[in-house]
Amino acid sequence: MSDPLELPDPLDEPVASGRGTALGARVLTALIAGVTVGNIGGNLLPVLLTDYSSGLRLSHTVAGVLAAAQLLATAAVALLLARRAERPGRVRTARIGCLVAGAGFAGAGLAQAPAQLAVAQVVAGAGLGAVFAVSSAGLASTDDADRASTLTVFGSTVGTAILLPMVPAVNDIGGAGAGFAVVAGSCGVAYVLVGGLPDGGEACDAGLGSAQPGPGSAPGPVLLGAVALLAATDQGAWSYAAVLGEEHVHLSSSAVSWVLAVAGIGALAGITAASLASRRLGRAPALLGCLLLEAAAKWAVARGDSAAAYAVATVLWQACYLAVLMLLISAMAEIDPGGRWVAAGSGAVAVGTALGPPAVGKVLDVTSAPTLGVILAFATCIAAGPLLRVARAGATAPPSPPRTVSGPPSSSERQSS
Repeated sequence: MSDPLELPDPLDEPVASGRGTALGARVLTALIAGVTVGNIGGNLLPVLLTDYSSGLRLSHTVAGVLAAAQLLATAAVALLLARRAERPGRVRTARIGCLVAGAGFAGAGLAQAPAQLAVAQVVAGAGLGAVFAVSSAGLASTDDADRASTLTVFGSTVGTAILLPMVPAVNDIGGAGAGFAVVAGSCGVAYVLVGGLPDGGEACDAGLGSAQPGPGSAPGPVLLGAVALLAATDQGAWSYAAVLGEEHVHLSSSAVSWVLAVAGIGALAGITAASLASRRLGRAPALLGCLLLEAAAKWAVARGDSAAAYAVATVLWQACYLAVLMLLISAMAEIDPGGRWVAAGSGAVAVGTALGPPAVGKVLDVTSAPTLGVILAFATCIAAGPLLRVARAGATAPPSPPRTVSGPPSSSERQSS
């Protein structure tokens, strides 16, 4: 019986000639731009929810459904394109995705009825899914997947931090719905920058028809389910972080805003610390430590013992989540240089991002915040098993054979549009 995680045996990897794309400034900028825009729907959800509800006077429930529709469209397209993402043509796919997403967000800003907004949301989500899939797969095609993952997640976090205050600021100037212009404009900027994405290689296709798991195989449902579960707990809890702080810890809205802002900075520190720990201790021990700290932090945030505990736990939680994400991406890139594992894992993250907020909201409605904390911590521990196995597989694999990267000469780093 085949392993449900479908971890490939590195000895079965086909040998190819050539090397991965050098992680130069143009390539790194393209990766950051693609991953930032691919995640923009979920990361800007707290401020975009105002645009969903205010302009057309929608209820919070309807606004949440529209947000979930976009996130599910992103997840579906990212998963559907996981196989395509490992092949040549990433730049073209990413640019088509940017155009589709930009058109969707522009349509959302101009929508005059809920049905129009719903269609625009699905269109935007589909475009983001295409950008997300090929950009995340591109991480595995570089000559240093660990460094590429670290710098891309770090840069994407900074980019999101810059965009978060821009949406409400534009809304204050142009009225409800104007914030969609910020997101549409970001898609336009990304259209230009993703031209430096590393393309898929011929080596990626070598294992597609093999009966043995290899670089062309997809990660199994157990692993994808674990990734989605972890993302659901994090996005769900993050969506209600302000509610937990204000209603259960009794902080003011301004105090909660400061805590969340500091958590964003702490997330950057977490990425750096996890990268250093991975190099010194190994990826699997670093991932285990981050997952355990993250589970404890989620429990503490929801428990709400004191303002100090809430603040410290929120910062630690965000730092650990991005660290886990970075370590997981680098492990998948090590296992499958073609990028299909990273693309499929990114799709699973998108699924969890879409399903997490309504699930956490339901738990809060029927139980208490401390009970939610226990559930979040338990779910994180359940997800840890498959994730740690992937980290160990990547760490024990011998160096991957050189990769063939299709496309024009790397000296010019030109990509076909």
